[in-house]
Formats: sequence, structure tokens, C-alpha cells
Amino acid sequence: MNSAPVRVLRVIARLNVGGPARHTVILNQGLHALGFETLLVHGTPGIAESSLEDLAHDRGVRTIHIPELGRRIHPLDDLKAFVRLFRLVRTWQPDIVHTHTAKAGAIGRLAAFLYNLGRHRSKRCAIVHTFHGHVFSGYFGAMGSLAVRLIEKALSTITDRIIAISDRQRDDLVLRFNIAPANRVRVVPLGLELGDLLQRTPDVRGMRSALGFADENFVVGFVGRLVPIKDVETLIRAAALAGEGVPSLRVVIAGDGECRGALEKVVRDLQLADRVRFVGWQRDLLALYSTFDLFVLSSLNEGTPVALIEAMAAGVPAIATSVGGVPDVLLDGGSGVLVPPHDSSALSRAMCAAIAQPQRLREMAARARAMVGGRYTAARLVEDTACVYAEVLGQKRRTVMMKPESRRISQ
Repeated sequence: MNSAPVRVLRVIARLNVGGPARHTVILNQGLHALGFETLLVHGTPGIAESSLEDLAHDRGVRTIHIPELGRRIHPLDDLKAFVRLFRLVRTWQPDIVHTHTAKAGAIGRLAAFLYNLGRHRSKRCAIVHTFHGHVFSGYFGAMGSLAVRLIEKALSTITDRIIAISDRQRDDLVLRFNIAPANRVRVVPLGLELGDLLQRTPDVRGMRSALGFADENFVVGFVGRLVPIKDVETLIRAAALAGEGVPSLRVVIAGDGECRGALEKVVRDLQLADRVRFVGWQRDLLALYSTFDLFVLSSLNEGTPVALIEAMAAGVPAIATSVGGVPDVLLDGGSGVLVPPHDSSALSRAMCAAIAQPQRLREMAARARAMVGGRYTAARLVEDTACVYAEVLGQKRRTVMMKPESRRISQ
């Protein structure tokens, strides 16, 4: 690279517990180690969300908090966030502005575009955006989804490079929804710190005793936000059906969100209070995943689900709905089982089949563990992203940038 370090300004709506926040912290920390100068801008988590801001601070990641920046649309706060972000871009003069999540992607890319106006090509910043998932379907009604697609399509015209985190997501962006041309989209899979989970031994029983579960219970686990798109109610209803034939079945729901109260009511209505535990957000992932005999993801839409990758790394067999980027992570019948979304009967049958075939479960879990351990590493994520930066910045400023020795971007 040039003698001066490349400056990367990263923007995310909030550092809440979840994949995107951990992804951005890993990137900033890893790129700093490669010689980049990085700055992470973030907003405020929602009321029902747990914060990961301490993770960034503990890792020594340099951050700036813009209180008005957040997930929900609020015209006045959004305008304030845009003004503050534009002033920061103008003052800090980054080489690359890299945005994450939908609203931060809109505000951040517009601020970078305005900053570039009137500047010489050699002084313009490259604009990069990562789709961790998308809200083109499943989140809004028909008109709302159309509006979101039109906005993202317009934003893509001012974006130098778009990063998808799975092949299916790239196909959604390029082919299904026609958001951006293929030559501006790169696939960079997630990278996570999976070391402790990959080393877990089967004899660890996790949180069972604290939850009042016996060793002989078969524990099904879910980890994630309790929001409509995760469709945890389908999991609960599937567990009620499966439990009729498997009295030892128990369920652990880890996470929090706007649907928790409604889901707890479903549990009471189905008389499952003695079988289902809500445990909130858990920081000790090793203890959490060691509690599970089976991991279930019942989402209506997903990008690349972090919790699914974590469960597979921990050697926990998995059943997941065949939506979004899930089939890119989990191979049906090979490393897990895929079922259709919003179908409690199909999910119940898959759970019962899994319980009845323990040897098949162990074999799938072993294949899943080997796959994620080789693909979803933090080091690979950082290297691939550095390659994207070198490519896009060189193209933006018409200069030749040095690239890391390892180039693993999926084209």
C-alpha cells in the first residue's frame, strides 16, 4: 500500500448483540493489525436489545457514537445523524467508507457521496456496503418492500462495491431483485471467532443443571432475536407436537426482543411452561451451545445466520428453514436438515426423525463442524475484505494498490 495507512471509516446502525456488530468489530481489529487506520461509527441499540459496545472497547477498537443513529426510521434523528456523519467524513477524510446494515448504509453512503462531490478523483473515498441480510421480502407489505428495493437500487448507483455474505444473497441482489450489476458485487462470507466452540468436547453439559433439566432430556435450542422474522412461534408449536411422542423433549430459547412476551404467552397457552426456558442473551456461548442436543432455526428470512454457524462449530446438529443464505451454510442431509418455513408440522417431523436417529445426527454434526471450521474464520474475513479494499480503491483513484498475499474473494 501507499506509505500513509489507508483510512477506513466503518458505519453501522448499532452495536447490538448479533452477527453484524461482531463482524464489524472483528474487521476493524483485524484490519488495524494489517496496517489500516480504522474508525467505527455506531448508533444506539434499541430498548429491547443487549449491547455489544463493550466488546469494541475491550478489543481496543476506536469508536465514535452518534446517538441519533439507530435501526428505526425517525426523520429528525436521521437528519441529525446524517449531518454529524457528513461532518465526520469531511474532517477525518477517509479513503474508504464502508457501511453495514440498511439504514446506516443509506445515511453513510449518502454522506460519502456528498463528500466526494467536487473532489479530485485521487482524493475521493471509495464507497463500500455490506448486506448482512436484506429486507426486500418478509419484513414489509408489498408496497413497503417495493419502496425498499427502489431505494437500495438507487443507492447502489453511488456504491463502488457491494459485499454479499453468501452466494444466494449475491443472486438475490443481482438476479432476483436487480439491485446492482454483477461486476460491482463481491461475495465475502462471514468470519467468526470459533476457536472455543470448535474445541468443545461432547461430555460438557452446559447449563442443564441450572435450568432444571436432566442429562437424559433431549434439549432443543434456539439463539437469536425474538422478532417476527425469526418465527420462534413455529418452533414452539413444533416442539409441542414433537413432545407428544417424546416426553423428554425440552426447549431453550436464548435471546430477547419485541416478541418475547407474546412467545411466553404461547408457551403458557400450550401448557409447555415446564418444558420451555427463556434465558435471555448469554455471553458464555460455550456453556450455551453445550446445553443443546439439537439446534433449530425457524426463520422466515436470513442472510448468513451466525447462531447456526456457532452451533455447527460446537458440534451441535442442526435443523433450519430453507430461506435466504441458510442453504449456503447447511447442506440438507449432509451437514444438517432443511425444512420449509412457517410449517410447524414439517419441523416437528424433522425433530422427531432427528431424535430417533442419534448416529445420523452425530455424523451430520461432524461434517458440519469440519466445514464451518475451515470456511468461517476471522483471518479469512479480514484478508478477503482487504483484497476488496485494494481492488476498489485502486479502481476509484486509478492507482495500483498492493494486495495481501492470500486472495480468497469468491467471484
